Amino acid sequence: MTAILTNITTLISTVMTTEMTSTNTLTAGDYEKIFFRIKLWKICHGYIMFILIILGVAANILAFIILSQKSVRRTTIAVYLRALSLADTFVLITAFFRYNTYKLFLTEAQDTYSVLHFSAYLDAYIKPFHWISLGVSSFVTLTLSIERFLAIRYPLTIKRSCTPFLVRVCIVGIIVIVVILTSPIFFSFRVKEFSYTNTSSVYVQVMTRLGRDTLYPCTYHIYVIPLLWYILPWILLAILNLLLYLQVRRSSRIRVGLPNIPNPNRNLSILILLIVIIYMVCNLPISIMVFYKLVNHMSENGQCIQETTSLTSTTSKEFDIINAITEILNILNSCLNIVVYCMVGTKFRRQLRDFLLCTTCKPVNKVSPQKVFTTGRESNTVVESAGSS
Repeated sequence: MTAILTNITTLISTVMTTEMTSTNTLTAGDYEKIFFRIKLWKICHGYIMFILIILGVAANILAFIILSQKSVRRTTIAVYLRALSLADTFVLITAFFRYNTYKLFLTEAQDTYSVLHFSAYLDAYIKPFHWISLGVSSFVTLTLSIERFLAIRYPLTIKRSCTPFLVRVCIVGIIVIVVILTSPIFFSFRVKEFSYTNTSSVYVQVMTRLGRDTLYPCTYHIYVIPLLWYILPWILLAILNLLLYLQVRRSSRIRVGLPNIPNPNRNLSILILLIVIIYMVCNLPISIMVFYKLVNHMSENGQCIQETTSLTSTTSKEFDIINAITEILNILNSCLNIVVYCMVGTKFRRQLRDFLLCTTCKPVNKVSPQKVFTTGRESNTVVESAGSS
């Protein structure tokens, strides 16, 4: 295994050296880092990520099914939450390939073959879909928080103007904007084949002319992703969350002295608050990380050079561990919304229980309607089943 990985790393480094006209020699310390990263990625991106992806996909599918029930599917919040469930599902599915979690199920020979032939295609054409899913998830969460704040601040106006159709238009607009921002990535890289023997070849992701001339891939990963996908939504959500919390407190003080009647708007606001808090907690480390990379990149060089994490990168072991933890938390965010629904939503819990127990699938003993007859002036009654004669 060690020899195979060493040969693969050396081969790809040699190919990339030829392509980029730079030199790269590996020392004993570099090999030590390589094997440390292999072990770290196997634990974090392998076992932990696989468990999160399986549980998260199942949870989001269940949440989507329950939120599509006839009794709730036409509410604006249900439309937002269904879109969020779908976005998080795609985040988890694409993460399975982006973080190479699928390699848990490969033998050494299959792993070697995938590195030489398929990894470049995954990097070039699957990762952009992962960024699209993350962007949609972030902006849907932000829009949901804005809608809930306005619904509490201006209840009558929002009730009249905010319809499920308008919410669907907003979600479609979010998807279109995110796709437009991401689409140049699909044309900025291509997969190039390099032959290293007469019968063997390796496929490597290289920049196209569009990528080299426009520097869009570099700008996207260094500026667009950190600012629009993480930092800006986090700051706006923190402000909206504070305002929403204050509005909920004010609403609670107004209701003091009123009869003890459940307030569905308050419960709904608490649900949105918890969703946003989970998003902020899970994405705070990665927001700090991308901000650090952004500042460090801007301070160290004036050129836009795309920095990618690889086996031969120059980062320290501590940095690799912190980076792996932030990526796990980022994926964990896409798994926990159903926990909030079950904690706050009484109706959601009931419908989820009925769905899991297949209550609607069980035959129901129908009771025939009853006819009541009176005899004369007496008050005696005769109860007769409609089916009897």
